[in-house]
Amino acid sequence: METVISTLIVAALIILAVVGLSQTSLSAQSTIAQSTGLMQERAGDRARTSLTAVSAQTTPLGDAVQITLKNTGSTKLATFNEWDVILQYSDGTSNHAQWYSFGSGVNQWSEQLYQVVPTPEAIDPGIFDPGEEMVVTVNVSPAVGIGTTNVAVVSAPNGITASAIFQH
Repeated sequence: METVISTLIVAALIILAVVGLSQTSLSAQSTIAQSTGLMQERAGDRARTSLTAVSAQTTPLGDAVQITLKNTGSTKLATFNEWDVILQYSDGTSNHAQWYSFGSGVNQWSEQLYQVVPTPEAIDPGIFDPGEEMVVTVNVSPAVGIGTTNVAVVSAPNGITASAIFQH
């Protein structure tokens, strides 16, 4: 009788352990499946996104750089505060490599969307739709030096980049 009770207790503990481990395993598999789905969605989004640098130039004083991009993919882009803009330029005496935040102040960048420059966008305002052009204006300090060759890189939140070389 004593062995039967001991056996029942041990069997119950084993069953509880197996059920607990099974539930943990199923939960882990569910998490992995969700992560895989998100990875595939992100990869698909990247595959459908394409940016092309149309042109890049400085203003006459060299205090701003204007980069014209075209959305040549099929993905609509927005959330410009999540974009990255990096310039590597010379002011004539020293070199600068800097990331710029989104805004309209000094050492910040802003955007203006167009159907095709200079025709302002009319459909989906504030969304960088496929086929549209966007002018990124980077206000720099110190100014870009005359006679220098420089590089601009713009990256969308999903990691797709476009780069352009510009001179002043």
